[in-house]
Amino acid sequence: MRFRLLALLMSAIGVLVGAGCADPVVFSEALQQGVGQKIYTQYNIWYTDPEEISCLNIQQGSFIPVGTEIEPVGTGSFGAIRFKDTAGHNYVIKFDSGTRLCTMRDFIGYTFTTTPPDELLKDIPPKTLERIRRGEVVAGMNRRDVLLAYGPPPAIRTPNPRLDTWLYWLTPTETVRVIFRGDKVRNVWNIND
Repeated sequence: MRFRLLALLMSAIGVLVGAGCADPVVFSEALQQGVGQKIYTQYNIWYTDPEEISCLNIQQGSFIPVGTEIEPVGTGSFGAIRFKDTAGHNYVIKFDSGTRLCTMRDFIGYTFTTTPPDELLKDIPPKTLERIRRGEVVAGMNRRDVLLAYGPPPAIRTPNPRLDTWLYWLTPTETVRVIFRGDKVRNVWNIND
């Protein structure tokens, strides 16, 4: 009797662990997507391996450009956020709430948007827009421009986005500091030099 009870308990635990206890996040719910609305990237998403994209948005390798139309594939266990672009390329962001200091639902909400690219990039001067599309941040850009080019700074390094310094990873071991005066970038400093 005890053996059967123990076996039943272990089976139940196995099902919970195998299926995952976390509530799956649905893109359309996280973004409050209306009927017929498309989903786009809200900033340049950097990667070296499309199947292993860091949620820290390490500025290395290639990137999925801001305003790229995507199709959600789903979210899964162990923080996997799966999507594909209109060309059919598959991507997986490895989300970690411990390094982003937010929920997966919040992360999806500020990584993707239903705002079309022409609205998202509206009123940005042409030279600045070129730099954003190249994934560059330079002095004179405003905070919105930096968010479009680099994405939100990882909260583990920049816990308050109202601060005058935002830190981003260039590689897993190198960091860049974006320094603001008011709303404008004053300097972009590679602190590894």
